[in-house]
Amino acid sequence: MILRSLPPRLLLLCMFVSASVNPAFASDDTVASTLGQQPPEDAAVLFDGSGLDAWKPFSWQWINPNDDQQEVQWKIVDGEAMEIAFEIEGKRRKQFLCTKQTFGDYQLHLEFQLPDGDSGNSGIFFGPMYELQILNTADKDRPGLGDCGAIYQIRSPDVNAALGPGQWQTVDLEYQAAQIGKNGFMTENGAARVTVRLNGTLIHDDFKLSLRRNKYAAFPEEPTSPIVLQEHGSKVKFRNIWVVEQPSQSTNAK
Repeated sequence: MILRSLPPRLLLLCMFVSASVNPAFASDDTVASTLGQQPPEDAAVLFDGSGLDAWKPFSWQWINPNDDQQEVQWKIVDGEAMEIAFEIEGKRRKQFLCTKQTFGDYQLHLEFQLPDGDSGNSGIFFGPMYELQILNTADKDRPGLGDCGAIYQIRSPDVNAALGPGQWQTVDLEYQAAQIGKNGFMTENGAARVTVRLNGTLIHDDFKLSLRRNKYAAFPEEPTSPIVLQEHGSKVKFRNIWVVEQPSQSTNAK
């Protein structure tokens, strides 16, 4: 049937029906914004602007290798956000932050803002050091393995949902930890999985994390792990960070 030959009212009706069944018109890949979403009652609140008690300096290999950083040097700014800081007591020092608590399967909500004037480089590490890249790449048509929203060096985001500097952005991430057998190693079919929405847009859909080819690949798979925020030379801000833990499927697998 040639739609151009239909009367206007019937043409509009056909277009409405087509949109309701055609994935090109109607998709659940985008949901309502979660910007400013409040944590549910069963959430573990990691940062609400009142303090950094849930965090500590991270230590692994070349990042604070002696695990001797006792003070959190990041700053609380604007009464609601934490901002990456590069110095403490006038001395330059590199510092990642990680949660004091470790988590297995969970849903994470986090908001971030890129600064003006630089790359906005940072990252969110989930599980055993899989990095969700933060970067100022909102103007890219086809984001790659190192662009905002990528699982760094593992998978590019399906679409570029990133925003530019000065705008608050949301990450909603669902992580399922790897299933660890009684021998202490990941089971054959038990790789970790992740689903990520950036600014309400689905960019990774239940992706199986079976490859470890980033620079943190030696970090061991474990039933629980911290959430880590990366310092990479940019004053990125974070706010409204909370986690809802899910029933774990990762321990004592056969």
